[in-house]
Amino acid sequence: MKMLVLIGPEGREEDLRRLIASHEIHAYSEFRGVIGEGATGRRLGTPIFPGKSVMIFTVVEDPKLSELRAAVEAFRARLYPGEGVRAFVLPIEEML
Repeated sequence: MKMLVLIGPEGREEDLRRLIASHEIHAYSEFRGVIGEGATGRRLGTPIFPGKSVMIFTVVEDPKLSELRAAVEAFRARLYPGEGVRAFVLPIEEML
């Protein structure tokens, strides 16, 4: 099993939820108001660095990961410049 973590701009959370739901994934957790700095710049929720991010994570079986990887890449290709979405994959040792 793997944990897929998606980080994108606030306002795209519905798109990200639809992306995972379209692959029959209905269990996820979401954090809003995430601040940070990355390849697309700073999102600190301040007048100088406006905007915040949303983080959605879900745990999937390994075979599902390759189709999700392709779906995330296709989604990223449709975004506006500077609107980046990042995906991270983490191993899950066990689920209790």
